[in-house]
Amino acid sequence: MREEPYAVEGLPLNAINAGSSVLVAGPTHGGARTLALRLLAGTDEEGSIVVTTNQRASRFAGDCERAGIALDPDRTAIIDCVGGEDQDVPVRVMPVSGPSDLTGIGMRFSDVYRSFERSGVRGVRTGVCSLSTLVSFGSLQPVSRFVHTLVGRIGSVAGLGVFLVDPSIHDDRTVSTLSQFCTGRIDVRETDDGAELRARGLSDQPREWVSFDPTLR
Repeated sequence: MREEPYAVEGLPLNAINAGSSVLVAGPTHGGARTLALRLLAGTDEEGSIVVTTNQRASRFAGDCERAGIALDPDRTAIIDCVGGEDQDVPVRVMPVSGPSDLTGIGMRFSDVYRSFERSGVRGVRTGVCSLSTLVSFGSLQPVSRFVHTLVGRIGSVAGLGVFLVDPSIHDDRTVSTLSQFCTGRIDVRETDDGAELRARGLSDQPREWVSFDPTLR
């Protein structure tokens, strides 16, 4: 079982303990999505499983690459809730029927994780981009159960989970409910001087607002 924390490059954050899940809360176009993707960029020994809920795999793969996620089918997978017959995507694409197919997403995650484990991938970063889409296609209760279950799986294998949500399109209860299942939360906001972040519930992380670069490479 992995013990060392997951390193974070190019951001004003320290390494995050293995087994942690983080809710990234902020405006999608204000740096939160970029931050979530950059948290999923690991070393050559690690794997990434990313759920795309509102963007086809071909386009999403490009954003992943610009965030530093390796486009390697042996250690990178996209669970695609959008569909389409995308060709020549340089990662493993695992389609599900749509954003409401939470069971399918969970099954795909398990399948990919077992495949990575057999291949010797050491440490898997899992991201859902985003929970807001899942809630919009269903309701809070089943999405909450899904997050609770996935967080438990990530914790049991000493992975790293990253869950993106846009608080501007939800009430406080929804965001609070989703955040309670995660180890901690990173809030993102836009200011006149650029994007800023702060952390809650995560050890050795900035609790005050600090600036970061919200652009993809």
